[in-house]
Amino acid sequence: MTTFTPGGVAARERSRLRRILLAGAALNVMVCGGAMAQEASSAGDVETILITGGRPVSATGQITMQEAPKSASSVTQKFIQDQPAAANPFQLINLAPGVNSNGRDATGTGRGAISVRGFQSNQIGLILDGVPVNDSGTFNVYPQEYIDAENLSQVYIMQGAGDADTPNVGETGGNIGMVIQKPSDDFHVTLQQALGDNNLRREFVRVDTGDLGFRTKAFISYSNAEVDVWRGEGTTKRQHVDASIAHDIGDSSRIALSAFYNTAETYSYQALTKAQIAQYGYDFNFATAFAPTAPAATGTVQNDNNGPLLTQRSNYYKLATNPFENLVVSVKGNFALTDSLRLDVQPYLWYGFGGGGTAGYFSETNAAQFGVPGQAFKGIDLNGDHDTLDNKLFYNLFAQQQMRPGFVTRGKWTYGHNELVVGFQYETGKLREWKPLLSVDANGNPVSLWPDLYNEHVFRADGSVVRTQDQKTTTEVVRPFVVDTLNLFDDKLALSVGLQHSQINRSGINYLPLSLRTANANAIAPTHPELDQGKFVPSAGAVYHIDDSNQIFASATQTFRATDNSALYTPGVNLSTIQPETTVDLEAGYRYAGEWFISSVTVFNTNYSNRQQSLFDVTANTTVSKNIGGVIIKGLEAEVGTKPIDGFSAYLSTAYTQSHLKNDLYVGLANGSTVPLPTAGKQLTDTPEWLVSSLLRYERDSYFAQIQGKYTAHRFSTLTNDEEVPSFYTFDVAAGYTLPEALTGRFATKLVLSVTNLFDKRYLGGINFGNNAQPYNGVAANLPSYQPAPPRFISAKMTVTY
Repeated sequence: MTTFTPGGVAARERSRLRRILLAGAALNVMVCGGAMAQEASSAGDVETILITGGRPVSATGQITMQEAPKSASSVTQKFIQDQPAAANPFQLINLAPGVNSNGRDATGTGRGAISVRGFQSNQIGLILDGVPVNDSGTFNVYPQEYIDAENLSQVYIMQGAGDADTPNVGETGGNIGMVIQKPSDDFHVTLQQALGDNNLRREFVRVDTGDLGFRTKAFISYSNAEVDVWRGEGTTKRQHVDASIAHDIGDSSRIALSAFYNTAETYSYQALTKAQIAQYGYDFNFATAFAPTAPAATGTVQNDNNGPLLTQRSNYYKLATNPFENLVVSVKGNFALTDSLRLDVQPYLWYGFGGGGTAGYFSETNAAQFGVPGQAFKGIDLNGDHDTLDNKLFYNLFAQQQMRPGFVTRGKWTYGHNELVVGFQYETGKLREWKPLLSVDANGNPVSLWPDLYNEHVFRADGSVVRTQDQKTTTEVVRPFVVDTLNLFDDKLALSVGLQHSQINRSGINYLPLSLRTANANAIAPTHPELDQGKFVPSAGAVYHIDDSNQIFASATQTFRATDNSALYTPGVNLSTIQPETTVDLEAGYRYAGEWFISSVTVFNTNYSNRQQSLFDVTANTTVSKNIGGVIIKGLEAEVGTKPIDGFSAYLSTAYTQSHLKNDLYVGLANGSTVPLPTAGKQLTDTPEWLVSSLLRYERDSYFAQIQGKYTAHRFSTLTNDEEVPSFYTFDVAAGYTLPEALTGRFATKLVLSVTNLFDKRYLGGINFGNNAQPYNGVAANLPSYQPAPPRFISAKMTVTY
């Protein structure tokens, strides 16, 4: 049963305020509790991080010497602190090898897209302070929601595959991890003000308590940002709170509580086909004008649909919003039971509520939508004019409420040259999804931007509320794992083997009436679908240290990703025949850390099986999840970063990727037959052959200047490779100055000016890919659409630390 906040929008605003106040109250309780605990010594961290903190780091903060037996890259606080305010994690790792990141806006407050080695964002695991944050239903990620960049000490990416003990909910690609900046040992306050194009205004404040006594310390931060969309109209508003409190128990044991809260109201950016861009322009977004609707009148037809498609009432920007709030809470305990035995425990909770705005027209004579099975339907009066002649506009946003408690626990036993890790992850996610019909006034304003039970006023004759989608999914994750590492030859050689069993069990309830669960006589979605998928997933790796500066590594890893929950509610899908996605990922590489530079090179080969893709099926007259078969991805990645040389430092990364589909795609036709689309041998969509990134920085005393650039080769946007996005390059620059201490005293002050997309390059970023841009053998064109990239953006921030 879905729980809603009583009293509509005003009550919801009070609810958000209560959550912020409760977060602060919880922090105070923990501080007081910590002060009463016994004295403790320093301890380790529960999160298994492959980036070794004590290893060499380049002067740019863009490359760190790794110890993993597989490819991994990271950015440190040195790099993060000089990026534009509000930058999200996808933007921060954009220069890393193999990363293809495209944001919808320059600030990072809007949703971004990312692919790595051909894996899309919903195939890549995202981890916040040890907590998996991919959506439990679709595995989608939303980088703008999770954490403020000022609270990050590091963002790392494992391009190929995660380890057996990496917390996840089923990804086939790599992992992106966000590591928080822990509470400081000393008291200080950080204030930041940022201003920029598109009326950007952002405030950030962080308070570190320092040692509160008994080795307990904490921080809490708050940020508030507003920025106009760069095309069309609309203002994004975002508020965010991060907090953490840590207490050293003693004997290398530690416990920490962290909370991350985000609430935002964002306006969407419309994806456009190439033809639409040519017709309406690069800067076109959702319609900025709304033709007022006529008053209801008995006996006359009121048709709110005023076409054409992109300028009609249903495409009005106020009906294309994304209100959402989410909260992530975790407790991390790291306990030394004996000198050789440790226990890590991390319970967590992920909560989310909100939706994505869309609008649609509904005829008062639509029996499938408004009728009751077994009862004669004479129409429904939607606008109170006492007739059933009308076609009315409703705000029909996709809403969801998600509650996901879980935990990860690991036991580590070290004996001699061997280290054994045995662990278990469990999670049960409750995901409620629905599409309500919310009224729209004569000027295009929805009764509420947020999904709200108290504003749903359309009911059938039997009293049931009318929704176009209405379902609840329970997803259970059960994942035991074991990793054994053996160190030989005076720790020069580390051999590791791992095994996990990923089991994801989905069960659903489809609340829609039969008429809305039916595409045709042979395509009916069940009311209580179930889908259980599991697999043993092995891994192995080795790292050999030739000397203190040189190492080689190799790994073989299998991955597993369960089918997303949309298949449970799609008419015509045979759940018993769906196979989970799997890959076999092979990597080998070389790393060097010397006096003047750090470098790494990796070759990889990924064999992908049973790639699931959401595709439109003419036979079922709906979008279905289909298996497009196998994919081969192979290539080379390299990166190098220098130490300072007369104030100059540099970073360079490159990735060469070959990909091809192994099978033709069979598509159903209206007559019931199927025909193959010629996809075998074609390149994978949104997978450029070449990615080249560079950064040049000059830093001397109190000032710095840097320029970073990126080249992205052409990308195909259809599975048949009959439409593509041209190659492009972008450049960003930044400069900063730290005011003299004689002027600021104890208030250390730094100014940073940033310009992204320096040369105002126009290019197409994110892709919603299609099957085929041209008709083929009776198969109609299935066009891709694109997100135009944001133009030049100038911003400045001032940071004051006391």
